[in-house]
Amino acid sequence: MEKSERNYKKAIEIDGLFYPAKVNLAMLYNQEGRNADAEELLREVVEAHPALHEVKYSLGLLLAEVKKYEEAAIYLAAAARGMPERARVHYNLDLLLAHLQRDRQAEMALLQALEIEPGNMNFLYALAEFYIKRNRMMEAKLIAEQMIAKHPENKLGRDLLNFINGRLPR
Repeated sequence: MEKSERNYKKAIEIDGLFYPAKVNLAMLYNQEGRNADAEELLREVVEAHPALHEVKYSLGLLLAEVKKYEEAAIYLAAAARGMPERARVHYNLDLLLAHLQRDRQAEMALLQALEIEPGNMNFLYALAEFYIKRNRMMEAKLIAEQMIAKHPENKLGRDLLNFINGRLPR
């Protein structure tokens, strides 16, 4: 780690515009728990290269990790707009927006992730759970049924459907 840090710093010293070294050094700092240093580097890269949506995504995840949720939502939303085909970005944005109780935005982000990867079991489960937590059982039931149809080998969909059916009025 120390040697990697030295090498990244040397690369930055040689060429301060070589952003990959800054991003890699930020990732190393994050692994070491030096999140303030990582954040500083990622912010530098985002400011200098606003079209690098992957770096905005990394900064958003880092900010969420250090509980700067409102600011994290800004960067994750920008990353989602810049990388509309990346389902995982939309999914992570959903998780953060749901935590911030921005339900409509969270639902839209998760629906976008599912539009990109309609069979993704994690995304389907997240949407069903989203609906259950908001007592939208009929919508949750439809998602559980999709889980069963798309992944009949996985008992999670059946278990979820049984749970939902137990909550529905008879």
